[in-house]
Amino acid sequence: MKQSAGNINRGFTLIELMITVAIVGILAAIALPAYRDQIDKGRRAEARATLLEASQWMERFFTENQRYNANQAGVATTDATLFPAAFKYSPKNAAGSSQANYSIELTVSSSLPNSYTITATMQGAMATDKCGNYVINQTSARGNAGYSTTLFSSAADAATQCWK
Repeated sequence: MKQSAGNINRGFTLIELMITVAIVGILAAIALPAYRDQIDKGRRAEARATLLEASQWMERFFTENQRYNANQAGVATTDATLFPAAFKYSPKNAAGSSQANYSIELTVSSSLPNSYTITATMQGAMATDKCGNYVINQTSARGNAGYSTTLFSSAADAATQCWK
């Protein structure tokens, strides 16, 4: 039986299909880690912005009260009404700790009324981030705790790379 010219089988051979799958796999292997790194960069930037905003809030508090650890009425700054709930998590709109990438904590000492430390502790999707926890104090000294020692040679190196 003869095939007519209009009845030719068209389609992909198995080898063509396997080459296409291999190319898509290679592209995915390159693109997904790069995408994840960009997402993490955005989360880190948001945590840094929240820390800087919280630090500015503390400076305004100091201007009004001449100390960081309590207001003029003696109420501690760790009270939820004084250190706004907006600084509890990053991102700020996280409904709870399960949705947050960082938890924000203010540490003030009753014995050192002119000092504070604000820490953004990694959690959730950022729990194993290479930059670790972000830290800022009353002198605007920035640092990182729990950073990857395989990627950064020192704390200064981690702070330089992670705070930019």
